[in-house]
Amino acid sequence: MSIPHRLVLLVISLAALAGGLSIALAHPLAPLWATLVFLGLIVLFVWQPRLGLVAVPAFLPLLNFSPWTGWLIVDEFDLLVLAVVAAGYLQMQGAGSGPQRGDFFPLLLIVVLLIAALGTSNLALPDLDGFAGYDSSLNRFRVGKSLLWGALLFPLLARVGSRSSAGPTTAGFSCACVLGSVWIILAACWERGFYPGWFEFSTPYRTVALFWEMHLGGAALDAYLVLIAPLLVWAWQSVSTPVLRFTLGIYIQAYVYVCLTTYSRGVLGAIAGSMVLLSALLLKQRGRIGQAAPVFKPSSIFMLLLVALEVVLVLGSDSFMNRRLAESERDFGNRLQHWSQGIGLLKTPQQWLLGIGLGSLPAQWASDASGPVLSGASYSRRDNGLHTMVLEGPDDRAGDNNSRKLGGLYALSQRVDLVSGQRYLFAMDVRGKPGTEMMVQVCAMHLLYPGKCQTRRIRLDSDGWQHWESALFGYAFKLTDWQSLGHGVFALSVLTPGAKVEMSNLQLSAGGGDLLRNAQFQHGGAAWFPTARSYFLPWHIDNLYLEILIETGLIGLSAFLAFVYLLARRLIAAFGQGLPLAAYFLSCIAGLLALGLLVSVLDMPRVATLLALMLLWAWRYAAPERECETSP
Repeated sequence: MSIPHRLVLLVISLAALAGGLSIALAHPLAPLWATLVFLGLIVLFVWQPRLGLVAVPAFLPLLNFSPWTGWLIVDEFDLLVLAVVAAGYLQMQGAGSGPQRGDFFPLLLIVVLLIAALGTSNLALPDLDGFAGYDSSLNRFRVGKSLLWGALLFPLLARVGSRSSAGPTTAGFSCACVLGSVWIILAACWERGFYPGWFEFSTPYRTVALFWEMHLGGAALDAYLVLIAPLLVWAWQSVSTPVLRFTLGIYIQAYVYVCLTTYSRGVLGAIAGSMVLLSALLLKQRGRIGQAAPVFKPSSIFMLLLVALEVVLVLGSDSFMNRRLAESERDFGNRLQHWSQGIGLLKTPQQWLLGIGLGSLPAQWASDASGPVLSGASYSRRDNGLHTMVLEGPDDRAGDNNSRKLGGLYALSQRVDLVSGQRYLFAMDVRGKPGTEMMVQVCAMHLLYPGKCQTRRIRLDSDGWQHWESALFGYAFKLTDWQSLGHGVFALSVLTPGAKVEMSNLQLSAGGGDLLRNAQFQHGGAAWFPTARSYFLPWHIDNLYLEILIETGLIGLSAFLAFVYLLARRLIAAFGQGLPLAAYFLSCIAGLLALGLLVSVLDMPRVATLLALMLLWAWRYAAPERECETSP
């Protein structure tokens, strides 16, 4: 390898190291531990490079603690990716291997950097803040980082070499994806066990599990479940021992339960479609090789019967899902109107060609009079040495009646301890216009849907700073330890349309000391987490293809569709040549593309990263033999 190539690899490794250290040292909860773990992972992945590629999908669902840290732009998963990149490129540099002439890594990286540059051209150094909102310039990085991670990880994927070694490595990747889903299934069951209950199917409640990115809506869990579902079939067919089959069978039933209790029409349709496609491909594969064994073994038939029974039980006549199905026609009309508002952001030929900028949709909608109104907003500020938090009520552009309906649907929250048998006492310094109404709550909740709450309404009575304190009213929590763990949420909302308040010196107690962190906002938004409930239109376009079109233009959408087309051709050719995982990759990607007709994906960075990895890994796995032979 030439010296310039080695230098490029070293620069990328050092940049990943520097970026990861910057993020780890700024961790709001445990900067020392974050730094030590980050450096330890680099050492581990230099020693065993392939562990990094397996760790990314295996720990992707777990590594985000935004409700506790307050981070919106970066998260702990970014630290894992940067550790893999730093170690992988350092190892490549030392071994003298790297992207070859036939690889499209340089082009891919250049395109990603250009897209990111278009979105962050107005970014200034003071804007670098992990707590910045989705209407800030840094949201361009938040949305674009999944593309960057995919581009940087691709050369590491390419090092699997020939098809003979690519097969076992790809199987390891698929196994890591299945193992990673365990975090989600356990979290979803823990969430529903807390509220509304494992066997309560009529309550309007949609699970989010560990995808805290859904704090302002979105469909991260939906997209993740659809991507992983065909790989469970692969795992079921791969295991043969009775103990493993029994264990996996129980897990598949839990997975189906979580899919059903998302109450997402898109999830059920996309998974059903991907299963039909997968079944057709597997039948064709068996017919081609002349396999005499039955298509469905008795254990598989029994599993299908259990799944059918589960569908009947969860989607019974009283189910929330039936109400959603009954409202499909009305919901589709609302979606068409919402999509039309999004397309309306493309006002010039240049915007139609290049888009408005990756991650720019929320900011553009916030400044566009024809866009959906905001239910609230929050941001920290510093004035004459005083650190405060500004909290805004619903936008009053929708008219007084409509705006008032949005009051309380946006909140600034913090995770707190749920104290059994106690009433909470709250105090703060606040200023705003007289007559402004606020709501203070402590709720037992996972993320979006409150179970029980203690509440107090506030009405400001003067212009200047005033001190307010009172006890909250409502349910005295009586919870077991496992129920209360991580489920206490303190929330502040402004109810008055068009109003804003400025707050400082917050205090919350329940028979003991102060329960709040960063209550004087000296560390900006650390520990504070914005959440929305029921109304999510200002933050998502709810369509993958429109999302790409609006933010990257016709060029970006054409490039995406062209890549998917070429990948599909490559996978179909690989399937025809007998590569066993090609059918599963085709089904995973087809399911996600079908779901993309109803949901956004790129604005959920972890799921978008998994999609990018799956697309690139499938591309490499299905590579022609001659292409694999030129790899390092």
